[in-house]
Amino acid sequence: MRIFSLPSLRPAAILCCLIPCCLAPLAMAGEAEGQRAMLKGQLEQAFAAWKPLAEKGLVRAQETIAVMYHAGQGVAQDYTQAVHWYRRAAEKGDRAAQANLGVMYAKGVGVEEDPLQAWVWYDLAATGGEQRHARKRDELSSRLSAAQLAQARRLSREYAAKFVAPFASSRKPQGANKAGQG
Repeated sequence: MRIFSLPSLRPAAILCCLIPCCLAPLAMAGEAEGQRAMLKGQLEQAFAAWKPLAEKGLVRAQETIAVMYHAGQGVAQDYTQAVHWYRRAAEKGDRAAQANLGVMYAKGVGVEEDPLQAWVWYDLAATGGEQRHARKRDELSSRLSAAQLAQARRLSREYAAKFVAPFASSRKPQGANKAGQG
């Protein structure tokens, strides 16, 4: 068995190993900064701290700034941006973002009203056993034809394979009521 010493590794290989270790504390620092600002009611500063983290792919930050855009907290209210960020978090398995995306499609806020898409996102959000999302999904069933309902179920299975299964072990538990949910 060959043992590699640090000098025998290529510099690029060393960087590939070190970058994740160095970036994680930066993300945690930005998260803490965002949380502190929110607790102090400094919503503009909170948004400024969360946005770069969201852009780098931190799901909690993506869902947080989606809510901030949705509610107009710390940033001008922008439903289109809220949908954008809910979708990014939803596609990484975030149930709250999936449910909020369902709300946006159900009400036509930031997107064209689409009960089929709303049904799909509520269905994904309900996979964690959250009954209120299942109830919202079931209420939408009456607005869909049999063919649309079959399409919604097919899409839900496709989306689940892409947006739920890969993140199943890291999905956060459903928490308090988020903007737009009821």
